[in-house]
Amino acid sequence: MAGVEEVKKEENDMSGAIAIFAKTKSLSPVKTRLAADIGESLAEAFYTLSVEAVAEIAKTAGKQSDNDFISYWALAEKEAVDYKEWQDFETIWTGEGDLGKRLHNIYSTLRKKHDYVILIGTDSPQLEPELITTAIKKLKQQPESCVIGSAFDGGFYLFAAKIPIKEQIWTQVNYSQSVTLEELSSNLAAHGITIQLLSSQGDIDTVNDLKPLLNALEANRNLLPAQRKLYRWLQSQTEIFNPKRSLA
Repeated sequence: MAGVEEVKKEENDMSGAIAIFAKTKSLSPVKTRLAADIGESLAEAFYTLSVEAVAEIAKTAGKQSDNDFISYWALAEKEAVDYKEWQDFETIWTGEGDLGKRLHNIYSTLRKKHDYVILIGTDSPQLEPELITTAIKKLKQQPESCVIGSAFDGGFYLFAAKIPIKEQIWTQVNYSQSVTLEELSSNLAAHGITIQLLSSQGDIDTVNDLKPLLNALEANRNLLPAQRKLYRWLQSQTEIFNPKRSLA
C-alpha cells in the first residue's frame, strides 16, 4: 500500500493544477452586473461563450506545456460537480463562504495534490494561452514567489503559486473593488511573499467592458476557435454597442 501511495505522490508532484472558477447557469445567477445592463438572456449567452473560450485557452496552454498541469472546473454549486456540461475537465466544489474563503479552499486543496496551482475565472476570455505557460515558467524560476495577472479594474485575472498561503491572506481582501489586487499584494508582502506580475488584462463585469474585449479579440491574429466564435457573437450584437435612444 505504501508503494502505491509513493507512486501516486510522485505522479502528482510532476504536474500542476489550473482551477477555473465557474457557476452553473441553471443553478446560480451569472454575470449579474452585465445582466443589469444588457438583460439576463444576453448576459447568459455571453457567459456560455466566455466559458467555452476559457476552457479552450486552458486546453491549449496544456498542450503548449506538454500537459504539465491538470485542469479543473472549480464550481460554486456542490451538486454541479456531476453535471454533464462540466465533464471536459475534472470538477471540484469551491466550498461555502465568500470569495476569499473559496479561493483558499481550492488553492489549499489542490496544492496538497499538485506541485503548483493556478487560479483563473471566466471573465477574461481574450487571454492568450501563453500567459498561462509564462506563469508556469516564472514559478519554476522563482518557486518561492507567486505570479499574478493584474486586471485593469484593480483586481486580478490569474494567480499562481507553489507555496503555502495562509487563509487570512485570501480572506482579508475586499474583492470586486479597485483595491483588490493592492490589498492582496499587501497581505502577501506582509508574509514575505514576493510577486511576479504578468501583463495587465481586462475582465468583463459591465457593458462598458465589452467594447474593449471586442477590440482585444480583433487585435489578436491567433484567436482560438472558441474566441473567434465569441468575437463573431459580439460583432453581431449591434444593439449592445449602439442602443436605441428614447425619444421621450
